[in-house]
Amino acid sequence: MTKPHRFLYPLLAGILILGALAACGPALYVPTTEAPIAQQPTSAPRPTIVPVTAKPGAAGTWLIMLYQDADDQILEQDIFIDLNEAEQVGSTDQVTIVAQMDRFSGSFSGDGNWTSTRRYLVTQDSDMNRVGSTMLDDMGELDMGKKQTLIDFATWAIRSYPAENYVLILSDHGAGWLGGWSDDRPNRGSSMRMQDIDEALAQIIAGTGIGQFELVGFDACLMGQLEVVSAIAPHARYAVVSEETEPALGWAYADFLGELNANPAMTGRELGQAIVNSYVAGDMRVTDTASRQAFLQAMGRDPRMSARDVAAALSGDITLSAIDLSTMRDLNTAVNSLAVALAGTNKRSVAAARQYAQSYTSVFGSNVPPSYIDLGHFVSLVAEQAQDSDVTAAARAVLTTLQRAVIAEKHGARRPASYGLAIYFPNSALYGATAGRTAQARYTVYAGRFATASLWDDYLTYYYADKTINPQAVDLTVLDPIMSEETDFQAAAENSAPAAGATITAPGAGQIGIAPLEVSASQIGPDDVLTLRTTVTGTNIGYIYYYVSWYSEEDNTYLTADMGYIAAETTREVDGVYYPDWGEDSVIPIEIDWEPTLYFMSDGNASHDQFAYFAPEVYGATEETDVYSVRGRYTFADGGTQLDAVIYFTGDGQMQSIYGFTGANGTGSPREITPNVGDTFMIYEEWLVFDANPEGEFIDYEGGTMTLGNNRFQMVPYYAFAGQYTLGIIVEDMNGNTVSEFTEVVVTE
Repeated sequence: MTKPHRFLYPLLAGILILGALAACGPALYVPTTEAPIAQQPTSAPRPTIVPVTAKPGAAGTWLIMLYQDADDQILEQDIFIDLNEAEQVGSTDQVTIVAQMDRFSGSFSGDGNWTSTRRYLVTQDSDMNRVGSTMLDDMGELDMGKKQTLIDFATWAIRSYPAENYVLILSDHGAGWLGGWSDDRPNRGSSMRMQDIDEALAQIIAGTGIGQFELVGFDACLMGQLEVVSAIAPHARYAVVSEETEPALGWAYADFLGELNANPAMTGRELGQAIVNSYVAGDMRVTDTASRQAFLQAMGRDPRMSARDVAAALSGDITLSAIDLSTMRDLNTAVNSLAVALAGTNKRSVAAARQYAQSYTSVFGSNVPPSYIDLGHFVSLVAEQAQDSDVTAAARAVLTTLQRAVIAEKHGARRPASYGLAIYFPNSALYGATAGRTAQARYTVYAGRFATASLWDDYLTYYYADKTINPQAVDLTVLDPIMSEETDFQAAAENSAPAAGATITAPGAGQIGIAPLEVSASQIGPDDVLTLRTTVTGTNIGYIYYYVSWYSEEDNTYLTADMGYIAAETTREVDGVYYPDWGEDSVIPIEIDWEPTLYFMSDGNASHDQFAYFAPEVYGATEETDVYSVRGRYTFADGGTQLDAVIYFTGDGQMQSIYGFTGANGTGSPREITPNVGDTFMIYEEWLVFDANPEGEFIDYEGGTMTLGNNRFQMVPYYAFAGQYTLGIIVEDMNGNTVSEFTEVVVTE
């Protein structure tokens, strides 16, 4: 598979690309341990708390608690709008809605540009531009990334507004088992591990005596993992989570809260289903004409677009699931049986299933293979790859139980194999970084309850460090409500760790060889085509790529110019995800034709076009459906905030979405950016330099800058400029390792 054949300056279609997205939490972070910040004074008098008119705890009453960490440059306005959407319905005699919101200083300036932390009793108000609810407290600048802040809020709310059913919805960055809810003010780098959230829920329940939450929801990215829902299983009856990043729209608060107000007799199960069913399509910025027009105009899009078209444009990457937490014992039991069965089968077949499973945005960096993979798709693939009756039976049991656990599920066309819950399966290098006793972000410590109930962490240690699995080394009781207050899981973390000095192996690695490249010509003109031939040998072959770089004789450096997939003769598909099948033969002949072509980013005006390196990301059914990415620095016109970012394109040149990251080089939490007119994207150029390292080192340098306007960007090909080029074939194994072979050619004028 390659990028499209040469064409010059195609006309841009007027199709909407609306990247949006709620943010996703930091990657390898350790929450701060600073002392709590003293409460800051406020000049505004604090109103008396007004209880709901329904009897405390009366049948059919609900308390909806919104923990809204909007202290973020991208999310602030979106979470502010979420609160305004909740105000469209407001509290009633049966349903009380309270919110605690912390805003960011220097981003969205609406509603007086207040930046403190406030508590509200959410009342009905139709103005989407200001919070009209009753402010109960202005607490100054609180650290929403500390678990005590979450405990204080929920405890206050439950004691102030007793109800029969309690719902806690947490909004901000999410990063799966790593946790999230970052807040740099007042403590730089503050955030909550998943273990902190587990402990916070336990303390809230113990301190209030509510027994369980009816529902806990994470309006945040990447929280739809078995590790996460296992952590909250004893604390709640139902959960709502997303495997992938979320749109900046967040949840459709007016829709599902309106449904609850209309029918307070509904169950937590029905509320979870309503949240999932209303996701994106029911959001006010989609359904309400005025809100939709304002949303579109801010991005320079056609305000006449229909609600259906806007929803479709926003839904390509989405996932959202409602989970019945009472099934977590059964689901973990099924996964434990699968782990034991996998320990008796060929590791190479497991490596292939891990490599090709539906994956989700990485928080560990652009050079690390995705580690969050869909549980259902993985077990489907592993049953196919292993050809082992025990594995097949165990996989079917996981799928059956997973279908009972996921009571509602929605996913977009670009995440076709999403069953509802993901699981962590890193490659060998990332496993080593997150499994050892000295790891900064240790998997089994951050997800301690899961590690206690599950053999999955033990299987990873077997898979990578050959440590024997003990099937009895689990305690499923920690998933029961009676064990909510149990939060000491250190024994499980120690038991599943690799032995001191253990060698980390890579079952997915391949003994791969590439024959010297044969090229049909050493010199080529812009209208010519040359043929590149070689033979690849070995096992565990994942993807094969072509590679192009341009040599700068002046400073002895190489510019990475192009890279793309080479298609296998057979492409397989499972649940809408495609992957190459290189066959049983260990000798693979490779032959490709190369036209001297480079690719530029265009906004439709040729004078604005800038060179960009489009890196392959997703292997598609055809070359048009492959996905490529361009890395760069995104700058927001409003406020000037800058983030490392990635823009994704389909193989036929169409822009899909834009994601920003909290860290450099694609690390930290990804968050899809809603582009506004005037925002800019400065392209990173990747150069191989030899100044400090005689073996060479890839370094990013500033390239051209594109400005967001009324036209979305496209990938367009140009004739390659004259000079010396390196052409290569790169083979990637099932563990993310690469082997390469290169040759040089000259492109003439």
